[in-house]
Amino acid sequence: MANREVSVIITVYNIREYLVDCIESVINQTYKDIEIILVDDGASDGSEKLCDEYAAKDERIRVIHKKNGGLMSAWSEGIKAATGRYALFVDGDDWVDTDMVEKLLKYVSGDPGIREIISSNYIIEKKNEKRKVAHPIAPGVYEKEKLSEIRTRLLGEENRPIIMSRCMKLITRELILDNLQYLNFDIRMGEDVNIMLPCILDADRVTIVKGGYFYHYRTVGDSMAHGYDKRLLENIKLDYHVFLDIMEKKGVANAKQQMDREYVRLLFVVMKNVLRIDTPKITGIVRSIFAEGEVADVIRRTPVTVSEKSNKLVYFGMKHPNALVILILRMIIKSFDRVTAGAH
Repeated sequence: MANREVSVIITVYNIREYLVDCIESVINQTYKDIEIILVDDGASDGSEKLCDEYAAKDERIRVIHKKNGGLMSAWSEGIKAATGRYALFVDGDDWVDTDMVEKLLKYVSGDPGIREIISSNYIIEKKNEKRKVAHPIAPGVYEKEKLSEIRTRLLGEENRPIIMSRCMKLITRELILDNLQYLNFDIRMGEDVNIMLPCILDADRVTIVKGGYFYHYRTVGDSMAHGYDKRLLENIKLDYHVFLDIMEKKGVANAKQQMDREYVRLLFVVMKNVLRIDTPKITGIVRSIFAEGEVADVIRRTPVTVSEKSNKLVYFGMKHPNALVILILRMIIKSFDRVTAGAH
């Protein structure tokens, strides 16, 4: 098969219920000259057979069957097998507009020496809700000084200027390949940041499309589990050190400041998660995390701005983890969970 301009990499794991929608949205692209790589990450629900069936019908499709290794393992195998100048990632339970590739290609620089990222926006697709999500920075082309300024605040902001998902973007394939060395396969929260951070830091050009809600992100239930996950804090600590290392190696002058702020913001998730533990020992658990040591130190020395009311309360609790504050916060979290559960 001759090299195509775009390689579309679809990750597949036990999503047969949604996979047809995803693959059909890709094979029916108005821009036909694409390579489609289906990465079966050890599926066992029939998704793996469906991949082979589609490959038998469309010569643009190749299938990689591999042992289950997680999302990062799947898409990284896909990118290593790809041949296109640009890569487009699609998760197998999502789908895209059929003119997505054609419309994104209109924004490419045309210079084969430029390594670039062209990003659309996306729509969150819930059972009874559709919500458009756009990048906080203005649409347009970012390069040279404009791109350098964005790099000083990629992480640690209340709203990251660029959405760090690897999906919904055309990315120069070589840009990804050159940064696979930074992947840490132990990361379970912030997986996409692990690759998009070094790619954005190395890119010559980043283009944010105006409008362009081409990518449909399917959510089934709540993406953030309400149950307690004791691994969450360790994962956030891992993110901190991995992402800090990337920025320092890429020469980001304020890497430490960005990552300290990012750490604090990720700790909001930890606090909310811990407050959901159903135990009378909640005060002791919260204090063991937030009252002393590395976590307490980074919160004390790294002020962040918070605009959302609920997060302001959580932030106050992180800074003042006394028994009364913890119990009040827990009541609020439990009440919120009951309301959202009733809404579904």
